[in-house]
Amino acid sequence: MWLLLQSDKGLSSVRLAEALGVSQPTAWRMGHALRLMGARENMLAGTVEIDHFHLGGRPRKNPDDPPPGRGRKGQTNTDKTPVMAMVRRPTDVMPGTLAGDARAAVVTGLSARASERVIEAQIESGAHLMSDEWKAFMAIGESFAKHETVKHSSGEYVRDAVHVNSVEGFNSRVRRTIAGVFHHISPQHADLYFHAIGFRWSQRVVTGNVIRKTGHGRESVRALWSRVPPALQLTNVFRTATGRQMRRSPDGGIIIKSAVAVFG
Repeated sequence: MWLLLQSDKGLSSVRLAEALGVSQPTAWRMGHALRLMGARENMLAGTVEIDHFHLGGRPRKNPDDPPPGRGRKGQTNTDKTPVMAMVRRPTDVMPGTLAGDARAAVVTGLSARASERVIEAQIESGAHLMSDEWKAFMAIGESFAKHETVKHSSGEYVRDAVHVNSVEGFNSRVRRTIAGVFHHISPQHADLYFHAIGFRWSQRVVTGNVIRKTGHGRESVRALWSRVPPALQLTNVFRTATGRQMRRSPDGGIIIKSAVAVFG
C-alpha cells in the first residue's frame, strides 16, 4: 500500500511485481485488493459536477471492411468504453480545505436510463447538480433539488459559479493515468482503477490562492493544491476499509466482500 500511495499516479502490476519480488499475476491481484480498500461508499452531496467521457482507442483497421464514412455513421465503429464521472466540489477554497470526492463508473451506454442508474447510486437527491446541456443530463437533473448547466455548444464554459471544470479535470486525470501508468485497462476491471484514481483526487489540500487573468483580461481566484503526505493517506485508507472482508479462496486467490465493486 505504501508503494501505491507514494507514487503520484499509481503503480502498475509489472513495477509492483519487481518491487515485491512476486510474479506479475500475483501483483495484479494484490494491486486490485489494495485499490478496493480505498474505495468510498458514501453518497455524494452538496455541489456535484457530472460528465461523461470514453476510454479506449480506435479499432484496428480491417482491409475487408468498408470505410466507416464520415459524420454520425462513422461513430458506430468504435471500441471505446463510455464512462460516467462525478466530482463533489469542496466547501470552500480556504487553506487547509480538502478536495471533494471523485467517482467514475463504466456505463452500458450513454442513454438517460443507463446514466441515471449510475448517478442515483452515487449522488443524493438533495445535491446541487451541474452538467453540460446533454439531453440525458437534462432529464436526470429533474430528479435533484437543483440542476444548472453550461452550454458548451454556444462556447459557454463558465457562468459565475456554474461550470464543470472540476469533473473535466478529473476526466483528464483518469486518461493520463491509464495512458502513462497502466497503458490499457479492461472494462470489466475499470471501476477498480477508478476507485484508486478517485481516492488520489480526494487526497489533496488547499495551500493558498492566487489571482490569475483570463484571456479576456478578467481576474479570477485560483486555488493552489498540494498532495496529502502518504503517511496521512494511509490512515485514510484504513478508515475507509473498515468493515470490508478479505478472504483466501480455495485455489489460493483473494476474495473481497464489498458493496462497492465485485472482485474475486
